Amino acid sequence: MSRTDNSISEGTFMGPVIQAGSVTVHLPSGPAPHLGIPSVPSAVFVGRDHELRVLSETLGPDGEDGSRPRVALVTGPAGVGKSELLLQAADTAVGRGWFPGGVLSINLEGHTSGLAPLTAGAALGRLLHRLGLPLDAIPEHVEDRAAVYRECLRNRSVLVILDNTRDSAQVHPLLPPQGSAALVSSRNRLPALDDVLRLPLSPLSSEASCELFHEAASPHTETDAERTAARSHAQRIAAHCGGLPLALRVAAARVRGEAPELLAELAEWLDDDRKRLVELDDGERNVTASFRASYDALDEEQRLLFALCGLHPGPRVGLHAVAALADLPLTAIRRRMRILCNAHLADTDGAGHYKLHDLLHVYARERAHEDLPEEVTREALDRLIDCYLYTADRADQAVAPGRYRLPHTVDRPPHSIADVGDQAAALTWFADELPQLSALLRTAATTSDPSRCWIMADAMRGFFFHAKAWDSWLETLQVSLDAATDAGELRVQSILHNSMGVALIEQGRSQEAAHHYEAARSGFESVGDPHGVATAVENRAWIHQYAGDHLAALADHQQALDAYRALGARRNTAIVQRGMAVAERELGRYEDAAAHLTQALDAFMELGLDLDTAMALNGLGEVYAKAGRAEPARRHFLVALRWSRACGSLFEEARARDGLAGLLAADDPRRAAHHWRRALAHYQTLSSPKAEKVRSRLSALERS
Repeated sequence: MSRTDNSISEGTFMGPVIQAGSVTVHLPSGPAPHLGIPSVPSAVFVGRDHELRVLSETLGPDGEDGSRPRVALVTGPAGVGKSELLLQAADTAVGRGWFPGGVLSINLEGHTSGLAPLTAGAALGRLLHRLGLPLDAIPEHVEDRAAVYRECLRNRSVLVILDNTRDSAQVHPLLPPQGSAALVSSRNRLPALDDVLRLPLSPLSSEASCELFHEAASPHTETDAERTAARSHAQRIAAHCGGLPLALRVAAARVRGEAPELLAELAEWLDDDRKRLVELDDGERNVTASFRASYDALDEEQRLLFALCGLHPGPRVGLHAVAALADLPLTAIRRRMRILCNAHLADTDGAGHYKLHDLLHVYARERAHEDLPEEVTREALDRLIDCYLYTADRADQAVAPGRYRLPHTVDRPPHSIADVGDQAAALTWFADELPQLSALLRTAATTSDPSRCWIMADAMRGFFFHAKAWDSWLETLQVSLDAATDAGELRVQSILHNSMGVALIEQGRSQEAAHHYEAARSGFESVGDPHGVATAVENRAWIHQYAGDHLAALADHQQALDAYRALGARRNTAIVQRGMAVAERELGRYEDAAAHLTQALDAFMELGLDLDTAMALNGLGEVYAKAGRAEPARRHFLVALRWSRACGSLFEEARARDGLAGLLAADDPRRAAHHWRRALAHYQTLSSPKAEKVRSRLSALERS
């Protein structure tokens, strides 16, 4: 067996103590040990072609010229497939003969449950022993070990794999010298690691997830019908795994080689997010343990924040919402969320929003309910709901100033809210936060103060009407109506019935709308609310209008108009006048219609109601067009077009373009087609029934 010889020169000998001038270490001259890939790469590997190509380009011989680093750092959340990618890249490199010195690999235990991360010194000791040094020949101090390590690798062209790294301090002493290369993986971003190729790893796409699960599960199928069913269940299971290869492989192991019926059963179990993490366990691997290691690595402050984020019911959480959950100012939240992002326990879009992976979100919620006192979670959720309610109320005032709102107060306003001071900012906020608002509205219905559910629904009314998002509006209204009914709030029920009627009639569902309008009128009469009764009567006028009974519509409009005038409700009075003009236009009373619209237009402009102004301008264009007065019709449509674009209403813009196209069709078909195409695109975006009429007009124009 080879041995290590040490010789000392130019020293002073003082008994058993030597002060050495120089120490020469003669390493063993025997054959070097065989170094290879630590485990066999998986035969099922999909969705990482780009990442594998990037790593191969980094490791290849042409990387030796110093033009790019030969150290690659792969980062990503737990279970995203970092270790497997490193194995695949190493297998590719060895297969191409790039590293004749072999592969030297070590798991640094950076996030292994129950184990402390290896120190750089301990890791060097293991690596040196694998390189052939006897244990008694390995130096004691980390700097000496690093020097011997680099000497051992000099001129050997070795690929070093440093897997499961905790921090940069582990990595620096383990990087090989020139001529070799290194692949590093970590759940942390390791910002202090310089001069490396950084490759963040994201969850797999839906298509790749389904392919990985299906190939790994290898379901037993014999007929085309069974194969189709297996694919369908695979898609459903893969969706619940959120693109995490670990979760996909664990789920596949649960049903490997089984019939589609067992896949269907697993898909059903995974549908329940309360059981999802429990089911993602194959007896040897489980997703929860992988997440737990990342969670345990956080300090107490960060664990609390991570758990609180799990209380948010929506798919992503804004900076102000996190501040409300944690009851901290924005500066503290930014710093703490940056740490969670660096640990890949959260991600940011760079614009003040954070997202937890679906499975991490479930895990964070579990931690909140299991690790935090009930009082802490209840107060945090109350602050979150109040933050959204407070912001939605102010945003609605910018979207629809002057409209009646359900009275409410927020006992403890949030530290800060998003900028929703003008209509454009408010509409953008509503659109961005709609999934979160909808989810939180449902949550509010289950709290000790369910009134916040219907108050939030009321605050979203202006946005929904502006955006014509009827289906989403009906969904939130139904949740709120159920909550108000359970609470016995008759007046609130009536208000919500009225709103449901508006959303339904805009979709052409007149009979359903009539039912809700009648329920609203009856409820308002029972509680003695004349304003509510007038609104229900005005809404009922539109049932007659869509049924073609314009005289009955005018009668209801007039009744509502008289009531609103008596109440001094100027905005509502103008809205009724705009509605009366539609009935008068259909009856051929063009002068009356134009007069009512002009009065309404003056009121809307004076009150600063931009959307209502655009609607009145379009109404005047339609009245003049039907009266055969093309020039004033054109002028009003053009002004309506500018106004609608300024206030961001796709519906009113489409309406103005439809009107302009109708005026231009005979004399300028090219411009008419342009307007109809734009109108069609907007109506289709809004899923409006008007899209079909515009499509027919455009087709007729193109055929002529």
